[in-house]
Parts: sequence; C-alpha cells; structure tokens
Amino acid sequence: MNMRFADKIAVVTGGTSGLGECIVKALAAEGATVFFCGLLDGEGDRVVAEVEPAAGSAHFIHADVRSDDAMHDFVGHACEKTGAIDIAVNNAGISHASARFADHDLETVNDVFQTNVMGIWHAMRHQIPQMVATGGSIINIASILSKSGAGWMAPYGMSKHAVVGLSKSAALDYAEQGLRINTVSPGPMNTPMFERALEDIGNDLDKFAGGIPKTGPADPMDVAKTVLYLASDEAANITGANFIVDGGVSTG
Repeated sequence: MNMRFADKIAVVTGGTSGLGECIVKALAAEGATVFFCGLLDGEGDRVVAEVEPAAGSAHFIHADVRSDDAMHDFVGHACEKTGAIDIAVNNAGISHASARFADHDLETVNDVFQTNVMGIWHAMRHQIPQMVATGGSIINIASILSKSGAGWMAPYGMSKHAVVGLSKSAALDYAEQGLRINTVSPGPMNTPMFERALEDIGNDLDKFAGGIPKTGPADPMDVAKTVLYLASDEAANITGANFIVDGGVSTG
C-alpha cells in the first residue's frame, strides 16, 4: 500500500456517504489522520468503524457546513488535536428536484447555494489561515455541470460554477505561499445522491442532466483517487485547476 499521507492531517466535509466517504477511507488507508464532518451521526460512526483497520485513522464531528461558526469549530478541533492541517477536501453538497428555471422555489435555490457554495466558503475561510504558513492542498468538489448549462438543474449548476470560480480566485490569492487550491468535477457516480436523482426523473437515463458515460456511472472510489493525487506531493505544481473526471461524457 502506498503511504503518501503518513503523518498528514486531513479535514473532509460531507464525509458520511458517497464520494466523501470514499475520500475519508482512501486518505486513511494511506496513513492520514482524517477529521470529517456531516449531519448523520450514525453514518459518521459507521465510517469511523470501517476505517479502524486502516493505517491511518478517522474522527467524526457533527457539523453543518452552512454555519460559519460550525466550520470554525470543526477546523479548530482538528488543529487543537493535531496542531496543523495539511489537506482539506470540501465535498459537502446537496442536489434538488428537477424543474425549469423559473419554477424552482427560492427556498430550494437558497439552500443549494448556502450548502454548495457558502459551505465551501465557510470551510476555506477557516482552513486557509491554518494552512497558509506551511502550505498544503485544498480540493473542492464541483461537478461536470460546472462547465456547461444545466437544464432543469439551474440552482445546482449555478452553485457548481461558483465553486470553480471561488477556487480559482483563492488559488491566485495564496499561490505565493505554497497553498494549492484545485477543483475536481465528477460526472455521475454510484452514490446515494445519484440514486435520488434517478428516482426524480423516473429512472430515465436520457433525462439525466449532463448525460451518462458509455461505461455507466463511476465508482466514487475511482474519483477519490484523483482527489488523493491533488492532495499529494505528486501534484506539487498544480493549482487553480479544475479536473474533469466524468468518463468522457462532457467531451462531446
């Protein structure tokens, strides 16, 4: 087993299921001490238990990314326990039911924006001061809908465009200090969010926003490997990039 992250400290938001869970497990498998947050305490405890045989370790903290105070406490807890953060992965996000632009209610639009965009803003606002002195890597999770229009999914598409934009801006602000900030934009993955999206469109894959790769939805652990690459020293000269990991579905 590659141990690229032995003695490294990582924080991950939205780590209780799907891609976030895979990222937590993959980092711990390569030796990292991982602090992760979410809202589902039972799922958080399950992930911790499943990580226990790994070389590293995982620690769950109940925290809502929509709250700046919660992100302050989450990041502060990791620093208090370890003294430093080397890697931050801001993965927490939500989707919504499909509808035409003007038919989305404002409550849905606001909740998606507060979670997907401001959740990352809050997290980075507290991660960066802890990481900027020693450098490190921040990876924000967007979507292939960050690079094109998102029919019937305007709030989600808007939020993911914003994630790429804020990541690129922050990358420019902190490049001289050696802090790398990148984005990973996955296509469809076999996750609970994907399953809920399929139910919403009656399991008609032709209606899935962004399309489905010819090879089908990705294993989220394969997408997690891209995140780990960007977190590692192998990506030492990469910042401000948006990595599309979608099986080629958005190249047409």
